Amino acid sequence: MKNNNIEKTEFLKIVYFDEAAAQDYVDVTNGGRLDWSTQENKEKIAKIVAEIEAQAKSGFNILNYIKATFQGKVDASASAELTSAFDKTIKNTLLTDYIQAASKDEHVKKFENSGVYAPENSISMYRMYSSYLNIVPKEQIPIDLEGLNNALLGERGYYQMLLNSEKEPSCVLRFNINAFKNDYSLADLSKMNLSYFGVKVGQCTKEQLSLEKEFEIKSSTNIPNVKEIVTGEISESSIKYLDVFDIVLAGVMSIE
Repeated sequence: MKNNNIEKTEFLKIVYFDEAAAQDYVDVTNGGRLDWSTQENKEKIAKIVAEIEAQAKSGFNILNYIKATFQGKVDASASAELTSAFDKTIKNTLLTDYIQAASKDEHVKKFENSGVYAPENSISMYRMYSSYLNIVPKEQIPIDLEGLNNALLGERGYYQMLLNSEKEPSCVLRFNINAFKNDYSLADLSKMNLSYFGVKVGQCTKEQLSLEKEFEIKSSTNIPNVKEIVTGEISESSIKYLDVFDIVLAGVMSIE
């Protein structure tokens, strides 16, 4: 884990990108919305239009396409082609805008060139290994695996990992399961050394990462109560809190 003073940031490969979180960040950074009247943003929209036209087909003109749309002269295949080109271009622009802004923002924490692993006996570990159980014939498994997955994983969107670079964990990195790119998955993270951009969202204890603690009522976790602290059964200073970061971007980074 390094400091945030990065002069120039370049990603060689993107493994994970939470587009919704990045869009919110870019919107807030720009005061809620972009002012397209500025010269910089005029040049940006011109570049976007040029890229869309280049992706769609040779000789394609987006203004002519808009006119044809109003006149009902555009077929479904042409519309789908433009939609695909538009989505790809906008997402690429969002990625570039996010990296440019976040790399200079001291409030965005950068974790450089590190691997991650699932906490022992955690939901993340179960998620990583549950998919491998699908290769085992159902009749050889004494439980309803699909039912168990639904019960444990349900609609869960985020999974927690710890940094290999820390002998004693101080940070928890949370990943949106729907934000992985290029068919990567949560299990792939443990096999790669990546750089991560994240935002601190809270704290927890290491014990709270375990599977059994996930389903306890908040008041019954391992955090000691006032009586335990006052009577000296446990010292308040001995409670180890880990900072929790929601990861927005992860990939192979080249820094100049």
